[in-house]
Amino acid sequence: MVERTTTSDQYFPAMQNFVVLELGMTLLPVANQEEASQLIIQLVHEQSKDRTSNPFLRKQCSQLTHASILRTVQQIPGVGKTKALLLLQRFGSIHQLCNASVQELEQVVGQTVAQQIYAFFTQTN
Repeated sequence: MVERTTTSDQYFPAMQNFVVLELGMTLLPVANQEEASQLIIQLVHEQSKDRTSNPFLRKQCSQLTHASILRTVQQIPGVGKTKALLLLQRFGSIHQLCNASVQELEQVVGQTVAQQIYAFFTQTN
């Protein structure tokens, strides 16, 4: 979780790349401490539900993982749900997606979005 401030905005792209791509974690930007506390409460509440009493939750584990990866790909500028699905179908993983060339990306999402995705993964600031 990261609070969006003028200082954090300066370093957000680099931090986002590190947390999401290198550590494989989810980065949740929040506007302020109140929003952060509400999000933590919500996450704790969801985790505390008894998973053994619902047989559907056990079967959905891989679907939840896929949904998490899908949401992560959607954080890339210019990529919505449809393009994220296409990218994951074509490349199979975030790791393969971040190593794709502009030409490979263009085959899936077109030139403009391909350049945005490539810039997102190769940005060094």
